[in-house]
Amino acid sequence: MTNRLKELFERFLDNNISPGERKELMGMALEEGLQDELKQVIKDAWQQTGEDEDITDAKAGELMQKIFAESPESNGKLVPIGKRTGWRRIAVAAAVVTAIGIAAYYAAIHRSAPPETVKVAELPTDVKPPQTNRATITIAGGKILYLDSVVNGTLAVQDNMQVIRLDDGQIAYRGSARELIYNTLTNPRGSKVINMTLSDGSQVWLNAGSSVTYPVAFIGDERAVSITGEAYFEVAHDRTKPFIVSKGDLRVQVLGTRFNINTYEDESDTRVTLLQGSVKVKEGEKEGLLQPGQQAQIGSGIKIISDINVEQVMAWKNGLFVFDRADVRDVMRQLARWYNLDVHYAGDIPKGKFKGEISRDLSLLQVLNGLSATRIHFTMESGNKITILPE
Repeated sequence: MTNRLKELFERFLDNNISPGERKELMGMALEEGLQDELKQVIKDAWQQTGEDEDITDAKAGELMQKIFAESPESNGKLVPIGKRTGWRRIAVAAAVVTAIGIAAYYAAIHRSAPPETVKVAELPTDVKPPQTNRATITIAGGKILYLDSVVNGTLAVQDNMQVIRLDDGQIAYRGSARELIYNTLTNPRGSKVINMTLSDGSQVWLNAGSSVTYPVAFIGDERAVSITGEAYFEVAHDRTKPFIVSKGDLRVQVLGTRFNINTYEDESDTRVTLLQGSVKVKEGEKEGLLQPGQQAQIGSGIKIISDINVEQVMAWKNGLFVFDRADVRDVMRQLARWYNLDVHYAGDIPKGKFKGEISRDLSLLQVLNGLSATRIHFTMESGNKITILPE
């Protein structure tokens, strides 16, 4: 175990770690039985920097518990690990790996000293991350296909169109149709991400608590679908048939592109983020044109933001939570969808800000134990009801 831990930590320092290895390291950092081994790995890495000052057990422990806070010298920005040298590089890496085993960062509010660690109230039971996909497809006539209980192969036939579940769990449509027949793919809270290939070859991924309504075959001069929640699209290029994604009065029009759209009702605004190609966003009489790396924020109007953190936007599809100055409500909204939680607040809401990433493969207890280091208190009751207490 020590050799594997050391290997992963060194890969992390060198920015040469795969997403799977990063998740493995995150999990190992959370195991209580491996804390001494991790401390030794940190000490070994420190010694290899050639620093004159020896690192003590206390210092190694401090690095293990420290959560990397934004400093004045960084101007509010985190410097990539690969650009740091010596003990600073080790210190930051140690904080990244161990702060909750998941690279969570806490920016202290109105104080310079790091917060004291406060243990989470003991939970009656842990909540595992989604183990399966519990999505459903509502086909014409109202019949519901429960995807977690069907076998691979043809699930239904509608006007010569086959609904197929592939070996990898993806849903696909094959065949032809003479009229518009609509299906709805629904992915509930507490369910793994699901993806589907539409009849034109376009692909859509649905986050938990989301749905997409679409024709089994696109007929006419446009390809139109509607969504709730959050979805990522990779649209097949077809100059003769623009692809339209709608939510209420909002219309997003593309020819062939990759973009993410977040329309959750409990968010402050709707957000469309473009990764590739071009997108026209229109709501009522207002419209805007996006270039790659830009995001349209739709509230009382359409505001276009450049230099968006695309990694944060796409984290849900890549098996991560990525926070960037997220407050407690932001964090808990995402956790609630993934773990299917009923979140309540008692008194004043803690003012902590979070910046970093968390693996979605972790259990709720592991996440909450990490968040406890930020002086946030939780209690939890049966039925997945969680209450956040005042700071």
